[in-house]
Amino acid sequence: MNPCIISFFMDNIDFKTINYQRSVVDKFNKKKYPHYVMKTNAPHGISIDYFWALNGIPDALEESVEQKVDHDVVIILDIDAIPLHEDALEHYATVASQGKLIGNAQRSNHIENGQHVFAAPSTAAISKESFKKIGAPSAMETNRSDVLEEYTWGAEVNEVPVDIVLPLRYDKAPQRYEWEGDQPPYWSLADGMPVYGMGTTYGTPEMDMFYHNFQIRMPGQQENFWKKCEEVLNGKSK
Repeated sequence: MNPCIISFFMDNIDFKTINYQRSVVDKFNKKKYPHYVMKTNAPHGISIDYFWALNGIPDALEESVEQKVDHDVVIILDIDAIPLHEDALEHYATVASQGKLIGNAQRSNHIENGQHVFAAPSTAAISKESFKKIGAPSAMETNRSDVLEEYTWGAEVNEVPVDIVLPLRYDKAPQRYEWEGDQPPYWSLADGMPVYGMGTTYGTPEMDMFYHNFQIRMPGQQENFWKKCEEVLNGKSK
């Protein structure tokens, strides 16, 4: 395998957040996968599309982009997401190399799409060949999809298995916008599945794999992320 990790950040992200994420990734990146941390002014989905063009698959972009890298597996890691175990990154890369799409479970609760659960861009991995097989879709939002959700739709119709990693626990209830009205103190997946919120740990009963801070733009959330990273770096985090 020749995997890589990609993370994107915008001007509203403190460099302390970037450096903390890099430190945690370095701690658990035992295979030393290249970790590209890229500043962007584009929407998240377009930034992911742009990286695929850099990696030799420009299908989702209208502009011409010269290939700069060549990786057979791409791990997408939000700037406020971190691994929690030395085997987590390798597990995602291995599953992707086996022809599957793997990612943290998420659902677009603001979209009526039949409780569709998808592999989220907080942490997801797919091989270049599987990406081609699902039609090399854009990671941009659509009328049925949040960012990256089209990958799961594409996998479901092109016989690419999807390995959804479920939430194990979360730190606190999501912050709500006024227009959302009264909502439960969590986000829902499909009926009968676990719920999640701000500061969610994903994995299996045997392994905590990844932590996603969520809502990094909200006041205080970058500071919460720094604290979590410090705990992980000091070996004090569950």
